[in-house]
Amino acid sequence: MSLIEVVVALAILSVVLVALSGIMWQMGRHTRISGLVGSRSAALESAASLAQSVRWDSLAALPGCTTDSSGALVFTRCFEVQSLTQSLREVRVIVTPQSATALKAETLSVQRTRLSAVSPLNVQ
Repeated sequence: MSLIEVVVALAILSVVLVALSGIMWQMGRHTRISGLVGSRSAALESAASLAQSVRWDSLAALPGCTTDSSGALVFTRCFEVQSLTQSLREVRVIVTPQSATALKAETLSVQRTRLSAVSPLNVQ
């Protein structure tokens, strides 16, 4: 009778361990994807900072694509510049992950305004 109890206990234990291994596999997968999303967001924020810091006269040289493989995420960063008005330009930043099939491309738009040639502090 005790042998049957041991077999039943082992069967219950094996079912619980199989269920736990599936849950742990899903947790690992979601954790990996979450880390990649964080890396993509950091790359997008860095590109937006670059688009905001470039001089107005140099915005025309900004368009193009580069591939970055220095971090945990290999991605392609593309800049597009569009003139909306004489003194307003829109810079679109597109970050496309290369190796991660779970992530899609992310786009961010930054609007830049030309500074006035006359200082508002110079009152005469």
